[in-house]
Amino acid sequence: MNFWKKIIQWFANPKWYFLLPVMLIAIGATVGGTLILTQDGLYKYIVWGYVLLGIMGVTLGYSVFGLVRIYPTAKDRILKWSEKYPRINKLFNYYGFTTLLATAGSLIVTLAFAVYNGAIATGIMCSANISPTHSIWFWALTAYYIVLIALRSNVLVHHGKSRKAVLNGQSETQTLINDGKLYRTCGILLFLLPVCLSFAIMQMVREGTSFEHSGIMIFVYAIYAFFKIITAVYSFIKHFHNNSMTIMATKNIKLADAMVSILALQTAMFREFNDSTIGMNTAIMNAVTGAIVCALTVAIGVYMIIKANMQIKKLRQKQESE
Repeated sequence: MNFWKKIIQWFANPKWYFLLPVMLIAIGATVGGTLILTQDGLYKYIVWGYVLLGIMGVTLGYSVFGLVRIYPTAKDRILKWSEKYPRINKLFNYYGFTTLLATAGSLIVTLAFAVYNGAIATGIMCSANISPTHSIWFWALTAYYIVLIALRSNVLVHHGKSRKAVLNGQSETQTLINDGKLYRTCGILLFLLPVCLSFAIMQMVREGTSFEHSGIMIFVYAIYAFFKIITAVYSFIKHFHNNSMTIMATKNIKLADAMVSILALQTAMFREFNDSTIGMNTAIMNAVTGAIVCALTVAIGVYMIIKANMQIKKLRQKQESE
């Protein structure tokens, strides 16, 4: 009995050196299962694809559970370790531990999507050359993810420069002006997202191209998409009146990205489940949803530019009166 209690305790309170291999298995199973189920040349291994997705479900679920369990202890140990290295400690104190991890995680996932779509667009991950129309589709998605990387990286780089400037004696007013300029730049860059999406939406309407998640992957992606939109909306509402423009910039970028995930989910579900006998014009519905997403993204960008200009003008007047 004591043996089984120890086993249960081990799994209920995992150590990092046990959880890390489990997470690596989850990542490997996700990549392997996705490739097998989405690439025509690997269709003969489809059984192994489902096996890998089953392993993914178990290991990914346990990884999330394990991370939740070890997070408080790991956070305390990492922060204590960072005290030995002033520069790293300043990063955690300035960004916030959770924000730093979340931003880094988002960058890694976005980079993975950019590489994946870029590999398909160039034919690296296809058994045969893709058609020019499909190439436009995947290049548009690649460009979209590259813009997202630029947006998130811009915020991180600004944080580092801003912190250094403050340590060198920069005034609080000038720091806030620079934050406003970052906020405005992010608003301008948000206009590029609808431009990239417009090419993809054009392919949806003209060629019937769409996001594709076959079999069980459609349900996995649905969970991911709803998680993104719920957390993005919650973060946006929670920080709506936050005075930090850098924090609001990250939340607005997250919201714009989450809206595209809903578009991706809709098109993938139409492709997987739509019955042509019911007469549903999926092309029109995808175009309408795409137009709404693009319009909302532009609206967020316009709001950010207007708010940033007002804030910068007010701060410069304050600066002149000092």
